[in-house]
Amino acid sequence: MKAETRIYLDAVLQNIKSVSFFTFLGVLIARLGASDFQIALSNSLPAFFCALSLAFLTRQLPVTRGVFLVSGYIRQFAFICMALSILLPNPIPVLFVFWSINAVSVIVTSAQQPAIMRRVIAADYFPTLFSRVKIIAIVIATVGSMMIGWVLDASDAWFPYNYVGSMLIGCLSTFTGMALIAGLAPREKVKLQLSWVRPFQECDRRIWWMGLNNTGIAMVPPLFTIYHVKTLHLSNTQIAYFVVVSGIVSALSLPFVRKLMERFGPVPLYSVAIVGMAASVLPYGFVSSFALLLSLQAWNGLMMAVAEVSSNTLMMRDAEKHKKEMAYFSDFQLVMHLGNTLGPLLSGALLLFLPLAASFCVIVAIRLLFFAAYRWLPDRKPEGAGLTVPDPAFRVG
Repeated sequence: MKAETRIYLDAVLQNIKSVSFFTFLGVLIARLGASDFQIALSNSLPAFFCALSLAFLTRQLPVTRGVFLVSGYIRQFAFICMALSILLPNPIPVLFVFWSINAVSVIVTSAQQPAIMRRVIAADYFPTLFSRVKIIAIVIATVGSMMIGWVLDASDAWFPYNYVGSMLIGCLSTFTGMALIAGLAPREKVKLQLSWVRPFQECDRRIWWMGLNNTGIAMVPPLFTIYHVKTLHLSNTQIAYFVVVSGIVSALSLPFVRKLMERFGPVPLYSVAIVGMAASVLPYGFVSSFALLLSLQAWNGLMMAVAEVSSNTLMMRDAEKHKKEMAYFSDFQLVMHLGNTLGPLLSGALLLFLPLAASFCVIVAIRLLFFAAYRWLPDRKPEGAGLTVPDPAFRVG
């Protein structure tokens, strides 16, 4: 099977997992009686353990089929335990424990997969690859979220068993996709020696800047969950409409976005997406009209898609500047996950002092401040810098 075919099939399966396992997980946690702090923690805790894995474990592991498979098996075990834990009398602490175990292992496969792809995919094909992978994600999310949202609402009499069934479908999908990518990994036997490592050695100004932006992005999802589920009491089907509409808009726009990226480069597109996402958050908390919420979510989804494609393209392109490739991928993901860890905690702290609507406004200001902070961030040239020409289109502030 061709490498591109494996990657596209993995994208299909991993997005089936995302839809059936994670799209409504926040709704489930809220319906299980979680507090606002626990909802914020559910967004922060997995990212924190991802960051720990990236800082001290992932960068030391060789890129081999054996390592990739073992991490995938641990990930699968944790997924199944997460799905079954919701049948317990007090499920949230157990769910969080296995979610954290999953985070440690999933980040190994997530960090190794780009390194595997760089061995089998030509560098100039990455913008096309990531754009198509994102379109696959959008199509699966659009169709799957609507279908699963409707099924969960129709089977609500069997709550929470209906959620268990949906999550087990995700377990099967992610295991199959992982096996496909493992077939591309080198079949080497490397002696593993773990030691103390210093993280952030491959971080440059751009990584820190993108990490700050990621922190601002991560502040919003917990508040979305609180507002949609606990304030407006939206159903799974209504929440699925957000995914459907944003998916349709993104799928229609991404081919045009890819052409713009080829012409202007990924950084200007990434910048537009960051500012565009901030603008979509500003009216939140003051709006209860479902039609208007639908429009805001569609715009936010489009900007998220543009940011994801452009940031992945930047990551793969900048890897050429770093001799220690695995350390670079680990540091990149580490900084992104630190942002995912801090963002929900910051938004949870805002709710202790401010009403929900005011918290959304403060988040917009923070995100714009982070975006403008590029020139004040520390910069260092990694070993091997100068192998490629810096992007002349990169201008911030």
